[in-house]
Amino acid sequence: MTHLNDTMSTSLLTTHKKNAHLTKEERVMIATLKSQGLSNRAIGRQLGVNHQTINNELNRGTVRQLRRQKSNGKIYEYSYYIYSYEAGQDTYLEHHRHSGRRRLYYSSKQFLRLADQLMLGEFDDHHYSPQAVIYKARDLMNDGTLIPKSVVTLYQWINEGVLRTSNLDLFEKPKRKHHRTHPRAKRCLGPNIAQRPQTADQRSEIGHWELDTVQGQKNGNDNVVLVMTDRLSRVNITSKIAGKTAGKTAHAVNQFFINLRQKMGSDAYYRIFKTITSDNGSEFSELTQVHDHVFYADPYSPWERGSNESNNRFLRKEITKGEAINNYSSAQIIATNDWMNHYPRAMFNGHSSMDIYRKAFYQEISQLHQPIINWLVLFI
Repeated sequence: MTHLNDTMSTSLLTTHKKNAHLTKEERVMIATLKSQGLSNRAIGRQLGVNHQTINNELNRGTVRQLRRQKSNGKIYEYSYYIYSYEAGQDTYLEHHRHSGRRRLYYSSKQFLRLADQLMLGEFDDHHYSPQAVIYKARDLMNDGTLIPKSVVTLYQWINEGVLRTSNLDLFEKPKRKHHRTHPRAKRCLGPNIAQRPQTADQRSEIGHWELDTVQGQKNGNDNVVLVMTDRLSRVNITSKIAGKTAGKTAHAVNQFFINLRQKMGSDAYYRIFKTITSDNGSEFSELTQVHDHVFYADPYSPWERGSNESNNRFLRKEITKGEAINNYSSAQIIATNDWMNHYPRAMFNGHSSMDIYRKAFYQEISQLHQPIINWLVLFI
């Protein structure tokens, strides 16, 4: 018999990692050593594994072979058994594919249908993000065990093609943008954002609003949507107002706040609208005439009104960029805003902006020495 060291380098032996499965190379070693007549215990010592592991592997990879022998014009077949490392490896891989816990989506057909409907806009004509889908499903489904615990799982299912939804159907993912340097030719229209009260910067109470307008077509004849975002709750107030024709935008913005103050009364108005922060657009140039605490962001610095900018992108999912605002009725814009305000948000652990605002509103307004106003007047 040829000595083992003549056919196999000693460096290939006793390399098995403790508590690890056998590798393909180790199965090749087992086949070689077994063909040289070594016992299971001897092979185990050479590889550094228990002899029972060798016995199990031999049972797993032993295959039946046929030997044909011709004698007196007849062919005789004799069967014999031999260990094949290829058969052992194939059997191991097949068992490994079926090991582990059954994937959740096999038993979550109801959730998969609901998730597709929400993300593809088939549930209520709105498109939900994967995180919002999980929050929404918790409200709509009775069995919470069928819902993924993490949004990462849902993203994995989308990537694996488990759902009809693809990555192209999802909300646009936020992209980090480097702030470009602009010439500071543009000046602030009034008090700078640096003068804003510290409570506004801390988002510790409602009443500090960021302001902007959303345009449709830039032809001077189209209306615009006024968008206000509360810094604490991220709740939105929207209103369709006149566009820039004949310089009416600044007047329309001011008139919006005048009407709102008349509805609420001055005490309640200034309790709910403590500060307003806008950019330096011409439509806000006269805002200080109708509100006592207006602050202007630095020129070319939209991130200083980050909550408002984020909600504007949200709004653009329903009010398509480039399409005329005149094509949307005031009722459609209010309905879209209502959906946004009731949208489940990850930052509030699945609660909506309206949930946060409603609670804070009643705490704030209860301090007034007058009948509590209807807070819904802000959103219609």
